[in-house]
Amino acid sequence: MASAAAGVPVIVVCSVEYQQQQAAVESSTSLHRRSANYQASTWDYDSICSLREEEAGESVLQLQATTLKERVRRLLLQEREDDDTAGRSRLGIIHRLQSLGIAYHFQEEIKGILLSMHRAAPSNLDDDLHSAALLFRMLRAQGIPASTDMLLVMMRAFRFREEDEVVVGSDDDDGLLALYEASYLAFPGETELEEARAFAVQSLAARGGGIAAGHLPLHWRAPRLQAMWSLHEEQAGADDDDDDILQLARVDFNLVQALHRRELAEVTRWWKESRLGERLPFARDRVVECFFCAACIAPEPHLADCREVLAKTGSLIVHLDDIYDVYGTPEELRAFTDAIATWEPPCGAGDALPEYMRTMYAAIWETSTTAADRVLSKHGCHVLPLFKKQWHELCKAFLVEARWHQRSYRPSFREYLANGWVTSTGPLLLLHALPAAGAAAVGSDGDRLLTTLVELSSTIFRLCNDCASHEAESQRGDAPSAIACCMEEAWCAGEEQARAAVQGLIADTWKVFNKEMSSSADQSMAVAADLCRNLARIIHCIYQDGDGITSPTHRMKRMVKDLLFNPVIVGTCIGNLACRQLHIVCRMQVLQDKAIY
Repeated sequence: MASAAAGVPVIVVCSVEYQQQQAAVESSTSLHRRSANYQASTWDYDSICSLREEEAGESVLQLQATTLKERVRRLLLQEREDDDTAGRSRLGIIHRLQSLGIAYHFQEEIKGILLSMHRAAPSNLDDDLHSAALLFRMLRAQGIPASTDMLLVMMRAFRFREEDEVVVGSDDDDGLLALYEASYLAFPGETELEEARAFAVQSLAARGGGIAAGHLPLHWRAPRLQAMWSLHEEQAGADDDDDDILQLARVDFNLVQALHRRELAEVTRWWKESRLGERLPFARDRVVECFFCAACIAPEPHLADCREVLAKTGSLIVHLDDIYDVYGTPEELRAFTDAIATWEPPCGAGDALPEYMRTMYAAIWETSTTAADRVLSKHGCHVLPLFKKQWHELCKAFLVEARWHQRSYRPSFREYLANGWVTSTGPLLLLHALPAAGAAAVGSDGDRLLTTLVELSSTIFRLCNDCASHEAESQRGDAPSAIACCMEEAWCAGEEQARAAVQGLIADTWKVFNKEMSSSADQSMAVAADLCRNLARIIHCIYQDGDGITSPTHRMKRMVKDLLFNPVIVGTCIGNLACRQLHIVCRMQVLQDKAIY
């Protein structure tokens, strides 16, 4: 077999006679193939691959970031030592760092502050509902068990003040909003937090405010996207040049974005060289969207290997899904599943497959083998058998769904979900991401917690996907969805009730995830837990108002563009110069919607 560049699929070249025979077979079965008429990719890959970064502009931002980080660290530690700011000020700074996406620079300092406040709470919160809610949410988000008592004491005091007709102001609105957000960190059985959420919603509505329809709670939002949205919200600040936190957030966003953009260019070049988009034209070409998801699952700069394998594996999965869901014949799908089970080099495993499947198999084999070699080299962990096993598990689960469709079989909701959390593709994505991030791999010893987190995040993936795609897939006559299976249950009165039940299950799954997160104490497990959680979070985003992968909306494209191509303006002269250089490098056409898509 001819050698290939790392990460580039090996394309098997067969004899002319064999190709003619295979073409005849495919021609005879072409009438049985379906087409979903998927939206073509609207991204200009040549423009993405030609992007270059100006090192001078980026080096200026690096120096500025170093100075700003020290200033913010001093501010954080100063607030920690000052007893007069034990409540709102201290937690407000941490909340801002998290919301603006720069808390990862101060993880140890933040954890120390939260643990210190946890030991002293609630005595140091002075009946402050806002601070109590922030602390509760932050502790549980860190995997630190926090009792609901401190939150409920403050809520009861707040309710008493309202009933006593004490004048309330904006601070009280902030407290109610913080209480609402904290309620999403509930564990199973904590009904008092459901009551707290209802109280917050009702109280805000009574004041003329409220929670907007379709609002995603903070706990369900991808941190990298939240950072982008928070930056946009704070751009109008009059004194932002004196705001070190905001300045650091802007500089850091641009630096991380520049890194992600270089990585996207490399992944896009890999995709073009694989020629999968050309050889499998019936499938969705979504390499840019897959990298966008990877950048939201593993945004920190040091997780470059993780982003790369997530983006590549995700792009392959989208194509494989379309083979099983739409294009492949039953005989071809069985043959492909068997070929994956053998995991032979492409030149030996492709004889029984049609040409388009040989191309797909070669891309999977080469990409996962290269990823496994990198993990072995960097972390000393032999993960290729696990990769092979999970690819086979996914193909078997896809095959089950294909057979359900072929036989017009409608599984029970329980039967569907037992298979569906695997076909969500979450397990395969996370299995590749975790070792690349230096975290424990599913399948290793003592991984019960990690296995559980993977299953829970993949279940959320499956259910969110089905809520968004049910209508379109029903019209195409695809395999049943969670909504369709739920509608067949005896207790379900129709689609509206089925959707409500699925949404309720998503919320309940998050509660179990929250509880399991409280066991992720050591650093290695914390990294793995964050990857699992961020997968569930980005799924909420891309399926919030439709299927952002199958049919990317303008909102989806705008998010991709803002996250990966549009730097934010930095509020100093030096920062603005560096930022302008990055803008020029990205080509003004990118900012004017002309070149990239």
